[in-house]
Amino acid sequence: MTEEHLLGAVDDHDDLAHLPLKERARMRRLRDWLAVPSWKPSQAMAVLCGYDPEIGRNTGGADMSFLPRADVFYGVPFDARQPEDLWALDAGLEDQHGYIGGLRLTTMPPKEAIAKTIAAGVPIPWLKIARDDPECRKYLPPEALDASADAPRVPLTRKEVASRGGQAKRDKDRQRSKWHPTVEKLLAEGWEPAEILATFEEEDDAPPQSTLYGWCAKIKARRRSD
Repeated sequence: MTEEHLLGAVDDHDDLAHLPLKERARMRRLRDWLAVPSWKPSQAMAVLCGYDPEIGRNTGGADMSFLPRADVFYGVPFDARQPEDLWALDAGLEDQHGYIGGLRLTTMPPKEAIAKTIAAGVPIPWLKIARDDPECRKYLPPEALDASADAPRVPLTRKEVASRGGQAKRDKDRQRSKWHPTVEKLLAEGWEPAEILATFEEEDDAPPQSTLYGWCAKIKARRRSD
């Protein structure tokens, strides 16, 4: 990716000129990555998780490294700096890395990697905005052109993504089934994530801090979009 793309420079014919500077740069980087002939496994991992492989998560700040809509997908603002938000972001990325890693993608064209991800039921952070963008759309596989491809869905477990078999979902995880409803109820009552965490400290099978903050961020994001 060029420095011009990172800085979001424009010309007189820029079809993204209506977007804020950083969002313009994110869209250009997404277009560039979709247009390459093939993705290496590490590149597919990064792009399908919603960040630029060349910038990385720890270079230039989260607001510059992520691709479009990653903030909505992970429920964390691009400019987040609060510990609670960063915990939630790490938890969300860890989940997404696990699901993409379970696909065991080899070096392949972006269309093929995207198609395999959709077939496994793993959501892609930027898929809707790519389908709506004429430049991105031409690099998407047919499966991605249907709106159902980016409908809210619960990914399969990592083991099932790898084997492509079974229908078990996250809610079959005992820890999630036990604690997620309680977290959702307490948030609805006005509790802060740190307060919820404190009430779970004495429980042997309570979710770890990163998981709890991840749940809270996603619940809050879902409510904001309702």
